[in-house]
Amino acid sequence: MSVPFQRGLPRFIGKISPGIFTIFLILFARVPFEDSDAGMYIPIFSLAFTYYFRLHYPRSGRLWFIFLLGLLEDYLSGGYLGLTPLVLLMVAAIFERQRKVFLQGTFLTEIIIFTFFSLAFSVVYWSVASFVETEFLRIWPFFVQGFITALIYPIYVFMVGRISKRFSI
Repeated sequence: MSVPFQRGLPRFIGKISPGIFTIFLILFARVPFEDSDAGMYIPIFSLAFTYYFRLHYPRSGRLWFIFLLGLLEDYLSGGYLGLTPLVLLMVAAIFERQRKVFLQGTFLTEIIIFTFFSLAFSVVYWSVASFVETEFLRIWPFFVQGFITALIYPIYVFMVGRISKRFSI
């Protein structure tokens, strides 16, 4: 009777390990800083998760989990609760229709496309946050955060790929 459990447990761990790793990165990155503006320069790991898993493993990157990652990012950053999940779900919706287009190409092409999405995410987030604040916020911190997220994406993919191989997703 324990044979199916022994086969199923590594597969289950393999499926949840990238999500757990992403949650760990979000929690680790949000260690409190002395400077209050330093939080604006922390990468958006939930965006990297959404892009990678909705593109390559759509069944692993569930929408409810993406929503929870966005809520966690908002809560820990002190941002507007629900704004990150809203924009992440918009990104996920784009991938639902155009997934085959984004899959064509090399890894370098994927990085360039992610850079575009990361910067577009920052602009959309800035515009919605400015709308909520009823004044234009400085765009530079949002832009830098999007660029830093684009810079960590290849490292994130490498780490998640190693974890996925280890547990054979």
